[in-house]
Amino acid sequence: MDASPEVSTTALRHLDSSPTYQAMTRDPAAREPGQRRTVVVAGGKALVRAARRSVLSRACFDVAADVDDASRAAKAAELYGAGLVLVDSQISGGCLLAVRRIAERAPATVVLVVAPELDREALLAAIRAGAAGLVSETLGASGLVRAVEVALRGESVIPRAGVGTLIEQLRGGAQEETSVDGQRLQLTRREADVIARAREGMTPKEIAYALELSAVTVRRHLSSVARKGRQARPLTLALESTS
Repeated sequence: MDASPEVSTTALRHLDSSPTYQAMTRDPAAREPGQRRTVVVAGGKALVRAARRSVLSRACFDVAADVDDASRAAKAAELYGAGLVLVDSQISGGCLLAVRRIAERAPATVVLVVAPELDREALLAAIRAGAAGLVSETLGASGLVRAVEVALRGESVIPRAGVGTLIEQLRGGAQEETSVDGQRLQLTRREADVIARAREGMTPKEIAYALELSAVTVRRHLSSVARKGRQARPLTLALESTS
């Protein structure tokens, strides 16, 4: 594709900040030299893709293509032998599907997810799907460039705030027994944190702010707790009927 278009400073403003993330060694196996700086930008609004393309081009990356959906992202990764695909968390077709398809069609290509903010659940899901990590838009242009460079060196890009979540998962995802509506339920630590704040009358938006999660993730935790409650209730009724 042609060189990146000119992008106004307004479009780049949301990318202007300083980086804060943790790089962790993944697989040090080197890729082909020609692939190392070839990047595909995938997903997000056209103006946002253009801004990211401009930032990376100015940092001397070869931005081979920018595409708008998961299927095209996988095809472009394979076609251009991309070293890395930068996948927007809101890509058409689904972020996790995009990560998996790229891994299937271009296994040597690194995938880095870019999101408006750190969502620990989204980070875990992306890594499980095969992504090298997640970079927040709040890190700005320099943070984006640094994250891409780190990922292309074969290291994982993990926001510092997400490291604890990964450690917790590696330890087996700590569980604790909590009483919900008179029922003793086994909840994850995060579910327990969310439900405790909900009991205090906090809204999902307020809980999200307090726990540094997205409102969507908070509602997902609340739904998970409700589902566990429904699953436990028939067992309780059955035990009572036989007593």
